[in-house]
Amino acid sequence: MMDTKRRSSFTGAAELVAHAESAADYLKELCAACENGDKTAARKALRGAISELEVARALLRIGLE
Repeated sequence: MMDTKRRSSFTGAAELVAHAESAADYLKELCAACENGDKTAARKALRGAISELEVARALLRIGLE
């Protein structure tokens, strides 16, 4: 029987948040690169953000199962 007062959580939550924060840092780099007109740096930052978000999404999927 499941306790209705107990919140569901998973052990990978801190890691998921770390990847999301890293993605946010990459997005800040992306903004700066766009302001400076540096397409190479913008692409690199965007790829980094996408990668971090994909990892966070995978951790969320695993954690909720």
